[in-house]
Amino acid sequence: MYLRPLNGDGMAAGNHESFTKKSRRARQLENSMIKFIVVGKSKNVVVAVLQAIRSFSREKAVVIGDEETTMLRWSALCKQQVTLSFDGKSDEAFVAAVNNVLAQAPEAILIPADCEGIRMVNRMREHLKIDITPIPDLQTLNMFDDKSQFDQFCRRHALPVPLTRRFQDKHELDYDALAAEFGVPFVLKPINQAGSLGVVIIRSRAQYEETVVGEGKYPYSPILAQQYIDGADIDISLLAIRGRLSAFAIQQVDGASIQFLANPQLERIAAKLCEVSGFHGVMHIDARRERGTGRMFLIESNPRFWATLTASVWCGINFVAESIRETPRPNGPLRLVSGSASTRHPLMRPAAWGGLVKDGSEQGRLLRAIAFDLPGIGHLLKELPQRALKRRRPGVPNGAVPAVRKAK
Repeated sequence: MYLRPLNGDGMAAGNHESFTKKSRRARQLENSMIKFIVVGKSKNVVVAVLQAIRSFSREKAVVIGDEETTMLRWSALCKQQVTLSFDGKSDEAFVAAVNNVLAQAPEAILIPADCEGIRMVNRMREHLKIDITPIPDLQTLNMFDDKSQFDQFCRRHALPVPLTRRFQDKHELDYDALAAEFGVPFVLKPINQAGSLGVVIIRSRAQYEETVVGEGKYPYSPILAQQYIDGADIDISLLAIRGRLSAFAIQQVDGASIQFLANPQLERIAAKLCEVSGFHGVMHIDARRERGTGRMFLIESNPRFWATLTASVWCGINFVAESIRETPRPNGPLRLVSGSASTRHPLMRPAAWGGLVKDGSEQGRLLRAIAFDLPGIGHLLKELPQRALKRRRPGVPNGAVPAVRKAK
């Protein structure tokens, strides 16, 4: 869904014809009074999905999550929060909660936000009589959610990935052998963690011994050792429908902003990945562009919505709205290849204040959802001390604490 550009705040202008078409579609979604059920365990990802919904609909959503999302019951974006476990013990209660909403709102749509939500929906899918946004089947989900399986899949299909080796735990690691195989620096990371938790770049034997060797250090298992690609991070977010790329956005973090750009090489790689896997749903892929050669390497995949989702909403593609209504793409996928989204809280950006007050468009709604809702206020309270610190220490990067959260 394309959003009208907001002048004066560093945001990219979109194609007027495309905007008019997408805005009409957004109005249709709103006028139909569709209610939404968002299911997920990750608060950051669920919040991003709720904010994306608010940009095109005034309807509040029902959130089904665990204790991490309990605070969302006080969010202005949430009509009700249901607390369940995602370990399989609450599956029947999950179906009952969905059916209860469906009885009150027959046009409700179920939006699985993260991997745990997708797993729960897959386990109980035959018992759910509700429209569900595109999600991968359980086997595909597990393959792309596991760093080791993702690496093996890419190698089978000649998709570029760094040299990688799997170890059960740190006791199987040997610094000299790793340095000889991967060179120095090299990367260690757990297979089953998200948000860069446990990822460490080993630059010397001394660092390795300090970080990994010894009781209580580096407790993760299993572990991947991986070749370090000297270059820049670059990510691609996408929606695929039954193996065909439907929409994508390529992004890089640049200080206090997320920049969208074109990269035909990464686009081709992502399209092939979706085709050979038959992927169905949304995904965020971390990649690296090698310095000097420009070669792309896929690092890991996240087969779910992502915490920086609102950046692409601001600049032109709302992946939640695109997931709700499958649209034929005879001329190829929607592409977001330009634009900039600030990662600072809107109240910390004077150029955004006019939009907060006067803008009734999708962008204005998104600004207010980020600025004034409970999670956004929490982000502001974290950012204020950082801004004060920056004034005392000019070397602190601008926007050190993002409003569009960088966590994956």
